[in-house]
Amino acid sequence: MRFMNVVARLAFGALVLALVVGLVASFGTRFHIWDFRVGLFKIFPFCLGLGAAALLLGLTWVVTALLLNAGAGARYGVIGFVGSIVLLAAPVYDIAICRASPRIHDVSTDVEHPPEFSALLTQRPGAENPPDYDGPNAIQADGKTTTVMALQKKFYPEIHPVGQLTSPEKLFARALATARKMGWDIVAVVPDEGRIEATDTSFFFGLTSDIVMRVKPSGMGARLDIRSKSRVGDTDGGENAARIRAFVKKLVASG
Repeated sequence: MRFMNVVARLAFGALVLALVVGLVASFGTRFHIWDFRVGLFKIFPFCLGLGAAALLLGLTWVVTALLLNAGAGARYGVIGFVGSIVLLAAPVYDIAICRASPRIHDVSTDVEHPPEFSALLTQRPGAENPPDYDGPNAIQADGKTTTVMALQKKFYPEIHPVGQLTSPEKLFARALATARKMGWDIVAVVPDEGRIEATDTSFFFGLTSDIVMRVKPSGMGARLDIRSKSRVGDTDGGENAARIRAFVKKLVASG
């Protein structure tokens, strides 16, 4: 029984330490105490390691409890085991998604003439990725040389311009309202140019993506194009495409 108590408390302690390290890594990065590379790639791995230790210790307690039909240290053992699963689930899922996603971080509904950043050009502190569109850039994928726009078309064929049988002014107003509903920080609203610029910052680690929208007349109605680009990292794990999909879904529903 003493063994079960010790293992349970170790599992719980490892979980608590993992949570503390994870929060320190995340919010230290978010509040610019250190660079994202330090928080995400140097400190956060200790969180994952401690979480894995908590999982193994918790699993040891669970197996021992089942074999001995005993519940010594149950509170600490169960919390350590279940808590570590919850802690590790999101990072493991994100890693899997990143490995399955194309190594791009700039997605646009118009890959030939993408919307361009203007107001955001001077508001990108710490941005490693330049504001220019990456579409024509050569990139290696599956041992072959291709382009960013080709990878986008292959992996995200659903990302395309939004056409509406309405006036550009009305579509612009709906786009602005939708951007606000998405919780984005609006940086620029220029109706004369049909341009809206915004940013979206993640809660953990404070990683920011820049967004620009362009609304213009098209045939009997109006057309909206939107582009989303991560400021750091060579891959976004599909986040920019997901952001555009979510925005378009809300925009269409608002009509």
